Amino acid sequence: MRYQEFTSLLQNTSRQQATGFGLLVLLLILNAGLSYYATAELIEREGRVQGTLNFLMALKDTFSALQDAETGQRGFLITGEEKYLEPYEAGLTSIDAYIAILTTLQSEVPEQRTNIQNLITLIARKQDEMERVVGLRKSDLDRAAFSAERSDRGYRLMEDIRDLVKSMEQLEYNLMSEQRHEAAQSRRQVMFAIAVATFTSLLLIGAVYVLIQRAIRRQQEDAEKLALTNEELELIVSERTLALERYSQELQRSNRELQDFAFIASHDLQEPLRKIRAFGDRLKSKLSPQPRNDSTVDYVNRMQSAAERMSLLITDLLEFSRASTRPAEFDIISLQRVLEEVLDDLSEAIAQKNAEIIADPMPQLEADATQMRQLFQNLLSNAIKFTAEGVRPVIRLKVETFNREGDSESGSWWRIVLEDNGIGFDQRFAERIFTPFQRLHGRTEYSGSGIGLAVCRRVVERHGGNIRAESSPGVGTKFTVELPATQRKLLDWRV
Repeated sequence: MRYQEFTSLLQNTSRQQATGFGLLVLLLILNAGLSYYATAELIEREGRVQGTLNFLMALKDTFSALQDAETGQRGFLITGEEKYLEPYEAGLTSIDAYIAILTTLQSEVPEQRTNIQNLITLIARKQDEMERVVGLRKSDLDRAAFSAERSDRGYRLMEDIRDLVKSMEQLEYNLMSEQRHEAAQSRRQVMFAIAVATFTSLLLIGAVYVLIQRAIRRQQEDAEKLALTNEELELIVSERTLALERYSQELQRSNRELQDFAFIASHDLQEPLRKIRAFGDRLKSKLSPQPRNDSTVDYVNRMQSAAERMSLLITDLLEFSRASTRPAEFDIISLQRVLEEVLDDLSEAIAQKNAEIIADPMPQLEADATQMRQLFQNLLSNAIKFTAEGVRPVIRLKVETFNREGDSESGSWWRIVLEDNGIGFDQRFAERIFTPFQRLHGRTEYSGSGIGLAVCRRVVERHGGNIRAESSPGVGTKFTVELPATQRKLLDWRV
């Protein structure tokens, strides 16, 4: 069996198992959802029944408390004994508490709201009547008290309350009958859901058992097929290894060609240019008696200027090439020392422009000292060069340590920010300036070949870091360089 066919078989088996498992999970979810819905509905309907029972109980307790109060009032009216006032007063207190409960409970029958208000009104009138009779009896106005009792007003009020309570109870009993019927339906649904869940669980157990047995058989078959493909895998590995070796040889050949190019650029191409410039000097010395506006002298000057630019381009191109082909040799270096050496090299340019350079103390990190010097040389020389006429260059170098996401070591990266007050540029060209030979200004305005920042990017990328620029015309430019404190991980990856 070929390796591709075996891989395809493994993938198909995995897909079948995943499909089966997905169906089982779907059945479980559906079953759980059905059970949850049925149980929640049963709980909700039982809660409604209990709410109706609570309303009925509060209604009965209110009427019972009113009866107790009336009994106590009649006993006091007949006997005049104070002991009958105790159930009377307790009944009045209970009535207020039960009415508060009754108004708090929410009946599902809309007309009960009106009935509760009517009941509260009738009870209040009945209480007033009882208090009036008790007050007359306490004042020894027996005849007036008995006359008020015989007026039958209190009896009619009690009958109205009794009729209203019976009507309200009947409405609640009718509602509770419907609620219990719905609750019975919910219980049947729960029982059905339990039965379905039990059946589904048994089905799932059986299906899982079948799938496990099938998976075991397939694993045994796959192990046998895998054993047959070992030779083919070894052959593939051997072919890949051979291909990598050829690629490595091709890469080494390419590096040698780049090194040969660097040799040609530094020797063979520079030699004709030196001769052109030398012979140009001789021509200029012979033509010096000629008038200054003679075209021949102008041609010689242009020829020498072009030869000088060509020599500069070849030198910069060589530096750009070396930034990529230089062997990866890193060591712990002091950026402070590198910066001091660069400032010493640029001392003449700094003095000419009266530039001010303010720098934080530079850290130590694992890097190529020569390329770090190239980096600072190009960045600082550009900051000094690209300034407006009559403006004193002010350059600030800021340093801070930070951790990238996923880094476990503290201070594993360094961020170096260079800010100047130069002429700046449009932010649209923030990437273009790092391209070789790309210039944003004419040669007559500012000298250079346009390759310095390209070398900076090559150096930073070779060290596993990144560089970016932010600028605005007439405001200045900020270059941000981020470098790892150590190159060990980068070297391990390259190896």
